[in-house]
Amino acid sequence: MIEPFEQKKKFTPRMIRLIAILIALIASIVIFGVKIYAANISNSSAIRSDALEGTVNILAAAFGLFSIMFAEKPADHDHPYGHGKIEHFAAVFEGGLISLAGFLILLDTISRFLNHTQPENLSKGLLISFIAGTMNGVIGLGTYFAGKKYDSTTLKADGLHLLSDFWSTLGLSAGLLIALNTGWFWIDPLLAVFVGVMLFVAGYKVFKPSWNTLLDAANPESIQTVVNRLNEIKLEPVITVHELKTQTFGRDAHIDLHLVIPEFYTVKEGHEIADRIVKELQITLGVDSQIHAHLDPCEQAFCSECPLQGCSVRKETFKERKRLSAQSIVKNGPI
Repeated sequence: MIEPFEQKKKFTPRMIRLIAILIALIASIVIFGVKIYAANISNSSAIRSDALEGTVNILAAAFGLFSIMFAEKPADHDHPYGHGKIEHFAAVFEGGLISLAGFLILLDTISRFLNHTQPENLSKGLLISFIAGTMNGVIGLGTYFAGKKYDSTTLKADGLHLLSDFWSTLGLSAGLLIALNTGWFWIDPLLAVFVGVMLFVAGYKVFKPSWNTLLDAANPESIQTVVNRLNEIKLEPVITVHELKTQTFGRDAHIDLHLVIPEFYTVKEGHEIADRIVKELQITLGVDSQIHAHLDPCEQAFCSECPLQGCSVRKETFKERKRLSAQSIVKNGPI
């Protein structure tokens, strides 16, 4: 019996991520060829600088395709936390390439300026370059939102890169239109310098977040998500939570936290409490997160914020239960 079309398996997130980066790669190759043609017929430093960035687009998309395929591999004996961090390596690589492109553009522009190179057929080259840049904008927007929807660092980085290319093309086009109408062709190399500097900034913006992730820097957004959920659910008999640490592995997260419980609870009771809270957090985070909850005995250090009635070891009267915050949850010991 032939399976009805409606019941056929839909595209999986993995397939969509691969298709998105493959489209970005193919588009980058085509757009690069179009921009090189525009640069050759116009002899414009600005259009040439815009075209040179296309080499970065191709390399970044190619490496991104590899990183997404590698990141999808499940955890194994050699990589117990999975392979997701490769996407952050890809974003760091792409950020470095963007900055390198900016540097090479500056060198090329200085060389052409010293050789007194003048643009030719500027109007035709400008039109072709603008059309190619607009294509970059459309592809970049789609790639970025695919990365947002399917939680891919590589797609978001590549999308931001293509969008920065679009905005640089738009700025160049406006400047060259002024040059065409005024005869101020000295604007041409100036615009190329502007593109080079802008790429340094764009490269840094792509590079920094993933670099921080590779160094396991604290993620304020992830911490706040955990804090919000812990304040919503029933924590009792947990007295408080502290020593929260987060790591990101591509689309997955690794979270460690300490749950303070009354010191006379049994191991079984503590395990059941921790298991319930971990499951609540896993549902909220919406990813295959690895959450490790360590149990701390209260040691009568949290009596003032513990509402447990009939406590036989209490040293201080209960005053109020403190609401967790991003600042308090990462601290060690009584807050």
